[in-house]
Amino acid sequence: MGVVIEWEEWALTPLAYPLLSAAGLTAVLLPPYFSATAAAHAAGSSPSPFDAGAGPFLRFRRAFLLLFALASVVEGIQSVFGEDEFVRCGLGREQMAARLAATAAAALFPGAISGVISDKIGPRRACIFYWALQLAVGALKSFSALRCAWINNFILALASSLFSFCFEAWLVVEHEKQDQKQDLLFDTFWLMTFFESVSLIGSQEITNVLVSNDDNGFLLPYAFAATVSVVGILYIRNASSTTQHASAIGSYQKSFFAHVLRDKRVLILVLAQASIHFAVSAFWFLWAPTIVADGRYAQLSVIYPCFLASRMLGTAGFPWFYGATAPCQNEDSLTIAYIGAGLALSIVAYDYQEIGTLVILFCIFHACVGFILPSLARLRTMYLPNELRGGMMSFSLSLANAAIFIFLLQDSHPRSIANSTILGLASCGLLGAGGCVHMLRRWRKHTRQNARSL
Repeated sequence: MGVVIEWEEWALTPLAYPLLSAAGLTAVLLPPYFSATAAAHAAGSSPSPFDAGAGPFLRFRRAFLLLFALASVVEGIQSVFGEDEFVRCGLGREQMAARLAATAAAALFPGAISGVISDKIGPRRACIFYWALQLAVGALKSFSALRCAWINNFILALASSLFSFCFEAWLVVEHEKQDQKQDLLFDTFWLMTFFESVSLIGSQEITNVLVSNDDNGFLLPYAFAATVSVVGILYIRNASSTTQHASAIGSYQKSFFAHVLRDKRVLILVLAQASIHFAVSAFWFLWAPTIVADGRYAQLSVIYPCFLASRMLGTAGFPWFYGATAPCQNEDSLTIAYIGAGLALSIVAYDYQEIGTLVILFCIFHACVGFILPSLARLRTMYLPNELRGGMMSFSLSLANAAIFIFLLQDSHPRSIANSTILGLASCGLLGAGGCVHMLRRWRKHTRQNARSL
């Protein structure tokens, strides 16, 4: 007598995408009507966050957001295949971990100094270098014979490091050059994160349209990424540049020690950025094995856009929680977001859950991430000179990449660290970062009290 094994595929409710999209769109469009500047908008200026700013900066802002969206699309295309790309190259689980560990180690030193180089040559040239890297890897991976080369992973790691800070630094330079209001800069920060999430979803759709059989030896998604990279290089080269006077290496080192390594507030931001980068990387490696553990089955390609939509919703909530009319200070909101993300990962790490519960917890995590990223950019602008932004961010990323390298190196051996342990450590890092941000709030309050007493 045969044994019949019944199994059921878990499916996401069809209402998830419309609800998340409607909530995100509402959160984007309503803040101007409830903000302290509503009177100014009623006087004749546009309430849309996309139309704020003076003429020259408004034109730059729109072109910048479009260029950043294209860069996010390219980033998404390069990573959309994920583990499947290694499988097509004939690599097993341990070989994947070994290759990723070697890539992380190889990119650790260049990635750490990439921020310093960006600060020295200027963010505009750093953006051109980023597009050149994407052009190189897109051209290489367009051919099936070169798709699995080691150099591709190394170039992508370096490009991702540059992507995390070069566009942000370029925006701040142009903002300071045209002497715009600081609130306009903060609005652009959350729009960047919002557009990034939208573009990552769009990159999946573009890849699905362009993907074809590997037998022809030419891969259209990567060729499209290389073409977009050429467009990015040409636009930045033709854009008006801001003159930056390069400082000597010695003076840069003194400034870096004074404003980064010896400033407790900036060190807190370094640790906070490193913790969120490590947590997002841990999620990227482990979310699929966690959901399909114990032989469960679900369509992962349908679930992942739901995470990005949750991140869009969290980002759209950022303008509601800063400014004079905010219910709490930005540091308090950021502390809550870190704690929420840490608790979500802790439940995933230490308690067995059904697929539906895991999806909800991962959505909460991404909503918190969507709020955290523009909040950290805002705090960096408040406490850090823009001339050191790249060096500070690459320093924080190098700390996270060092931890990622250790875990990937362990995962390449039979006696590897359990996935729950990695997620648990990521959760502890987020909770610790939340406590550090709360200390930052207390220090600023104490500084203000001392100033009043003087």
